[in-house]
Amino acid sequence: MLKVYIYGMEAMDIFADDRASELLVRLKDSERIILTGHRGPDGDAVGSTLALWNHFKEQGIKSTVVFPDAYPKFIHWMNGHDEIVLHSEQPELAEELVKKAQVLFIQDYNDPSRVGDLQNAVENTGAFTVMIDHHQRPTDFVDMMFSDEKSCSTCEMIYRLIERWGEANKLSVNTASCIYCGIMTDSGSFRFPSVSSRTHLIAAALIETGMDHSSIHSRVYDTSREGKLKLVGYALSEKLQVFPEYHAAIISLSLAELEKFGYEKGDTEGLVNTALSIEGVNFAAFIYESTDRIKMSFRSIGDFSARDFSDKYFGGGGHHNAAGAASSDSLDQVVSKVINLLPEYSDDLDYPAP
Repeated sequence: MLKVYIYGMEAMDIFADDRASELLVRLKDSERIILTGHRGPDGDAVGSTLALWNHFKEQGIKSTVVFPDAYPKFIHWMNGHDEIVLHSEQPELAEELVKKAQVLFIQDYNDPSRVGDLQNAVENTGAFTVMIDHHQRPTDFVDMMFSDEKSCSTCEMIYRLIERWGEANKLSVNTASCIYCGIMTDSGSFRFPSVSSRTHLIAAALIETGMDHSSIHSRVYDTSREGKLKLVGYALSEKLQVFPEYHAAIISLSLAELEKFGYEKGDTEGLVNTALSIEGVNFAAFIYESTDRIKMSFRSIGDFSARDFSDKYFGGGGHHNAAGAASSDSLDQVVSKVINLLPEYSDDLDYPAP
């Protein structure tokens, strides 16, 4: 099968190629279109898939969203949430949908290992596979790749694709709300360096549809359980370790500590960024224990690559300043490993914070 790779370049929009239009023709001729996102879906993964699901539905194109597992309640409000198939809850149905798809979208991830237990189905699908993603170093496993590491989010790319199809004027409030949520969450509320003038122009166009951007912000950031706030307070007061000599900070939480506060998915969202906000800290790690593995989030400021650190020592990935990983080692082992690595990077992290 012909493979089409369209990588982001500063001088050319990745959707300028005629094959974006050819993809739309293929979609209109397909009855089994499946949209997938990565394990532990975030606002960008959910927003980008549900944005296309809503837009397709409104244009008379049927599709289904399949995720490896559940996502935080603060993004359950998006239209189409109740229609999503979770592999963690319906494994046989999820795998059948992926394997029998005619067109399979790979959204907000660029390697099949990022979909957990859904990986086998993704790797053995008979579908025409289409990647839309903004992470670095994509793996060669799809038929058509739209990869743009300069984009602040996959949702921004979804808008640009719909715009390339000449359908931006058809965006509904539902579709626009999904796109806005993904852009907002993956850009740190429009404050990360990846945000461009184009990002703000897209946000303006989304607001013009009549969607309520203020309400979306409140739903995501201003709705907290009491247990969540107490967990965050505990993490900052009792578990935060700051290493000023290495310009680094680490927060770690065991499964028992999480359960003590009635942990729900999404409760620790943003903790790593809070650690990074400490004056003089240029690298932060949040490490916590789940039921089957140790999960890590890394953040950095400036030239130090959180992605390279994550990849080199834990086989993870992500963006230059924001990355993640997982390990089968114990929590204490992972925390000790990160701490023991800090002296090696002391000089690399010794630069003035912006």
